Amino acid sequence: MFGSSYANKYFFEQFSFKSFICILQIVPIRAEPNLFDSYYNGCCNGTFWPLFHSMPDRATFIADHWKAYIKINEEFANKTIHALNLLKQDKEKNGASPPIVWVHDYHLMLAANWIRQRAEENDIRCKLAFFLHIPFPPWDIFRLFPWSDEVLQGILGCDMVGFHITDYCLNFIDCCQRNLGCRVDRKNLLVELGGRTICVRPLPIGVPFDRFVQLAQNAKPVLSTNQKVILGVDRLDYTKGLVHRLKAFERLLEKHPEHIEKVVLLQISVPSRTDVKEYQDLKEEMDQLVGRINGRFTTPNWSPIR
Repeated sequence: MFGSSYANKYFFEQFSFKSFICILQIVPIRAEPNLFDSYYNGCCNGTFWPLFHSMPDRATFIADHWKAYIKINEEFANKTIHALNLLKQDKEKNGASPPIVWVHDYHLMLAANWIRQRAEENDIRCKLAFFLHIPFPPWDIFRLFPWSDEVLQGILGCDMVGFHITDYCLNFIDCCQRNLGCRVDRKNLLVELGGRTICVRPLPIGVPFDRFVQLAQNAKPVLSTNQKVILGVDRLDYTKGLVHRLKAFERLLEKHPEHIEKVVLLQISVPSRTDVKEYQDLKEEMDQLVGRINGRFTTPNWSPIR
């Protein structure tokens, strides 16, 4: 239905927002704007994003941001318990097997432990899982976060914890042992806490490789030129190495002027987190760097960067 603008218009004409929420079984979570800003831009993207990408020099550690993170995670936990209670009341839909609560990413690393505690208090059966979509840093980086124990305890509220690769699993297990004194099994990727055993697993997200190969082979040529094109498509983020890429291309033209007018860098950078100062500074640096390189090497028939 939501692929069609006509269907969307018809749907919203026929049903109120409240009816829409009920039909899709969505439990909304509302946050006051300043609280959300402190949580999302402050703690999530100002602290966890750079720290977990092993860039501690870019991370900020501000108590008010952490308090906002706690509040939002508590609200998610409360709403999840509300949703689980609704499922519990509807035994026919719930069936014999307990529902699965799948918590995603660094935005909600505290929620699982509270969900487990409150589910047990309310005699609610459920299985809890967590997947982190970014790296998990080694202990010497993770320990820099002042509330690192609370983060580990939050994640360990789950029955299964997933990361992209085995290295991240081992980093997490190492932190659990060093910070919390947990018994761990590195060979089988297990952590024990409070009489429970938590499975830690590498679960890499793949792409349909064959599909992309087919698309490339069947693609019609859209550009007729003798120039080589270096294509970059990235979110405008300091973890993507965009500044280094531009400087490397500049270095190529310096050291190998035979490539002038023969190669173009086509860089597509999608704006991201535009209200965060670090990202504003990155955009300004990128703009200045592109201007400098183009000003230095452009000829009447060619610009090096587009």
